[in-house]
Amino acid sequence: MDTDNRIVKYAGANRPIWIIRKGQKEVEEIKATKKAIGGLTEDDQHFDTHEIKLQQGDTFYLSTDGYADTFGGQDKKKLMTKKLKEILLEIQDKSMKEQEKHLDDFIENWKAGTEQVDDILVIGVRL
Repeated sequence: MDTDNRIVKYAGANRPIWIIRKGQKEVEEIKATKKAIGGLTEDDQHFDTHEIKLQQGDTFYLSTDGYADTFGGQDKKKLMTKKLKEILLEIQDKSMKEQEKHLDDFIENWKAGTEQVDDILVIGVRL
């Protein structure tokens, strides 16, 4: 991350980077390379690098699949990526600390006692 020039270089394994530009109501998604990091990955595996120019107030998110794959709700189904993106759009007016609390509270309410079966990590950075 080059904070002086507001440039983020991103290379991902199976998980995208999501960008929400200041004042926008859509999630920009830059797809990751469809390969795993561990396991039987080839020694010469290449991960595509994307250079992203950001502006002051833009926010980007990286996550594992754990948040979206969490079971819960009335039907005890997965939350799903689409719903996670909707939540991120809904909380753009909040500070990053408030977003963290909102995401924590939401997933705990969503699980409502259902066992967590995967890791959960969501990283959000606002310039």
